[in-house]
Amino acid sequence: DTDDEVIEPEELEEAVYEYVLESREAEEMHEGETIGRMVESLVVTPEKAKAMGLGNVSSTAWWFGVKVDDPEVFAKVKDGTYQMFSIGGTAEAEEVEAE
Repeated sequence: DTDDEVIEPEELEEAVYEYVLESREAEEMHEGETIGRMVESLVVTPEKAKAMGLGNVSSTAWWFGVKVDDPEVFAKVKDGTYQMFSIGGTAEAEEVEAE
Protein backbone atom coordinates (compact mmCIF):
# COMPACT_ATOMS: atom_id res chain seq x y z
CA ASP A 1 0.00 0.00 0.00
CA THR A 2 1.03 3.65 0.10
CA ASP A 3 2.68 3.09 3.51
CA ASP A 4 4.77 0.19 2.13
CA GLU A 5 2.83 -2.25 4.29
CA VAL A 6 2.19 -5.77 3.03
CA ILE A 7 -0.05 -8.61 4.10
CA GLU A 8 0.45 -12.29 3.41
CA PRO A 9 -2.15 -13.69 0.97
CA GLU A 10 -3.57 -16.13 3.51
CA GLU A 11 -3.98 -13.35 6.08
CA LEU A 12 -5.63 -11.10 3.50
CA GLU A 13 -8.13 -13.79 2.63
CA GLU A 14 -8.94 -14.39 6.31
CA ALA A 15 -9.32 -10.64 6.99
CA VAL A 16 -11.58 -10.19 3.96
CA TYR A 17 -13.90 -12.99 5.05
CA GLU A 18 -14.11 -11.51 8.55
CA TYR A 19 -14.93 -8.06 7.08
CA VAL A 20 -17.64 -9.54 4.86
CA LEU A 21 -19.17 -11.47 7.75
CA GLU A 22 -18.91 -8.83 10.46
CA SER A 23 -18.87 -5.34 8.93
CA ARG A 24 -19.44 -4.43 5.27
CA GLU A 25 -19.90 -0.78 6.22
CA ALA A 26 -17.88 2.22 5.04
CA GLU A 27 -17.32 5.57 6.69
CA GLU A 28 -15.79 8.72 5.26
CA MET A 29 -12.09 8.72 6.15
CA HIS A 30 -12.70 6.12 8.93
CA GLU A 31 -14.94 8.50 10.89
CA GLY A 32 -18.58 9.32 11.43
CA GLU A 33 -21.72 7.68 10.18
CA THR A 34 -21.95 4.89 7.63
CA ILE A 35 -21.86 6.38 4.12
CA GLY A 36 -21.84 3.14 2.13
CA ARG A 37 -21.98 -0.64 2.12
CA MET A 38 -20.03 -3.41 0.48
CA VAL A 39 -22.02 -4.93 -2.38
CA GLU A 40 -19.51 -7.41 -3.82
CA SER A 41 -16.34 -9.17 -2.78
CA LEU A 42 -14.03 -11.79 -4.25
CA VAL A 43 -10.58 -12.84 -3.11
CA VAL A 44 -8.77 -14.08 -6.22
CA THR A 45 -5.97 -16.55 -5.54
CA PRO A 46 -3.95 -18.37 -8.20
CA GLU A 47 -5.85 -21.56 -7.32
CA LYS A 48 -9.28 -19.91 -7.61
CA ALA A 49 -8.34 -18.21 -10.88
CA LYS A 50 -7.28 -21.55 -12.35
CA ALA A 51 -10.49 -23.24 -11.18
CA MET A 52 -12.56 -20.45 -12.77
CA GLY A 53 -10.64 -20.65 -16.05
CA LEU A 54 -9.19 -17.15 -15.69
CA GLY A 55 -5.75 -18.17 -16.85
CA ASN A 56 -2.42 -17.98 -15.09
CA VAL A 57 -2.66 -15.58 -12.14
CA SER A 58 0.51 -15.26 -10.07
CA SER A 59 -0.67 -13.35 -7.00
CA THR A 60 -3.60 -12.92 -4.64
CA ALA A 61 -5.86 -9.89 -4.96
CA TRP A 62 -9.15 -8.62 -3.56
CA TRP A 63 -11.90 -7.35 -5.85
CA PHE A 64 -14.68 -5.49 -4.05
CA GLY A 65 -17.38 -2.95 -4.66
CA VAL A 66 -18.94 -0.41 -2.33
CA LYS A 67 -22.25 1.38 -2.86
CA VAL A 68 -21.72 4.93 -1.59
CA ASP A 69 -25.10 6.22 -0.40
CA ASP A 70 -23.99 9.72 0.64
CA PRO A 71 -24.20 12.07 -2.40
CA GLU A 72 -21.57 14.47 -1.02
CA VAL A 73 -19.04 11.68 -0.43
CA PHE A 74 -19.79 10.13 -3.84
CA ALA A 75 -19.17 13.53 -5.45
CA LYS A 76 -15.69 13.50 -3.85
CA VAL A 77 -15.06 10.08 -5.39
CA LYS A 78 -16.21 11.27 -8.80
CA ASP A 79 -14.19 14.51 -8.75
CA GLY A 80 -10.99 12.73 -7.66
CA THR A 81 -10.82 14.07 -4.11
CA TYR A 82 -10.86 10.45 -2.93
CA GLN A 83 -8.66 8.43 -5.28
CA MET A 84 -8.15 5.36 -3.10
CA PHE A 85 -10.06 3.20 -0.70
CA SER A 86 -8.76 2.35 2.76
CA ILE A 87 -10.12 -0.72 4.50
CA GLY A 88 -8.73 0.27 7.89
CA GLY A 89 -8.11 -2.46 10.40
CA THR A 90 -5.53 -3.44 12.96
CA ALA A 91 -2.48 -5.65 12.77
CA GLU A 92 0.72 -6.56 14.50
CA ALA A 93 3.56 -4.98 12.55
CA GLU A 94 6.80 -6.82 11.99
CA GLU A 95 9.84 -5.84 10.01
CA VAL A 96 10.60 -7.89 6.89
CA GLU A 97 13.53 -7.77 4.54
CA ALA A 98 12.85 -6.40 1.07
CA GLU A 99 13.20 -8.92 -1.72
